[in-house]
Amino acid sequence: MAASEILTSEDKVDITPMIDVVFLLLIYFMFLPLQQEADISIRLPSETPPAENLDLPSEHNVEIYPNGLVLLNGAPMGSTNERDMVRLSTTLRRLKLSSDRAGIDTVLKILADPDSPHQRSIDVLNAAAKANVTKVSFASY
Repeated sequence: MAASEILTSEDKVDITPMIDVVFLLLIYFMFLPLQQEADISIRLPSETPPAENLDLPSEHNVEIYPNGLVLLNGAPMGSTNERDMVRLSTTLRRLKLSSDRAGIDTVLKILADPDSPHQRSIDVLNAAAKANVTKVSFASY
């Protein structure tokens, strides 16, 4: 017997309903984006002035480590036992003058390790006061 003789009319699959469903889904998904856009009533402005350029502050990071090491933007600022922090205050003063000339604020962010001596944070605050940097904040690691 040949393979064609084994199949009867009951064994054949009619794909016409499946094609109808595919066409209905195709029409539905083609119409769906149009319907969603029609529901949104947004009027775009015709002439909008450009947004102002905001001057971002000059932000500098001071890191304080458990051994007393102080880094300003990744650069070491003196020895670990220096209390007056002359190098830090002079560097901060130069950075503040540069920012003042540009017309932007100077912001100092202190990242003190939880195990660092609290006195080093006070030393950094004193150096910032000597440099007239008034916007100082603390952040955590």
